[in-house]
Amino acid sequence: MGSGEHYGAAPRARIRVEDGPAVAHDRAWAGRLWSAYGAAATVLAVALVTDGWDGTLDVPRLAACGALALALFAILLPARTSAGDGWLDVRGLLRGRRVHTGYLVSARFLGEIDRRVVLRDAFGGRVSVEVRVLVANPFLWHELDRGARRSHAAGLLQDRDALRELAEAIDAAGARDLLTSAGMR
Repeated sequence: MGSGEHYGAAPRARIRVEDGPAVAHDRAWAGRLWSAYGAAATVLAVALVTDGWDGTLDVPRLAACGALALALFAILLPARTSAGDGWLDVRGLLRGRRVHTGYLVSARFLGEIDRRVVLRDAFGGRVSVEVRVLVANPFLWHELDRGARRSHAAGLLQDRDALRELAEAIDAAGARDLLTSAGMR
């Protein structure tokens, strides 16, 4: 047995499915990134102006203000979601996670206020995607749904209830947008 393996534990598959280029991205990601920059810069500016006005600005306080702004940016930094033929990728500040959508074994919702869908594939990959990202980006949803249908047809994804509920929410949002743009709502 190799290091890190335990008796009775299933070995993790090291199969690599060929990944093609990304065909869908979160279109609102850049705007949310700039919002994170703006919030961090605003907090830094307000803290520096306040300390400068009081005459208490020195090197340690400057470093503390910078650390506060950097921590706020790290918290607000949105995950970058992209998808290609057979995969969905979510990249955060420190690392990215990927699932192969044609090999999904589970899909479930997590959270009540900040709803996310958690996807797991047969190779041990796991991602958590914000529902609002999928609702706002139909091409991302299309890539995920296409892979999930393949996975379901292969018998890997038994319970598709979460994805059906998500599809209904996306269809409803699309219908609302269509009626709004037509002036019927």
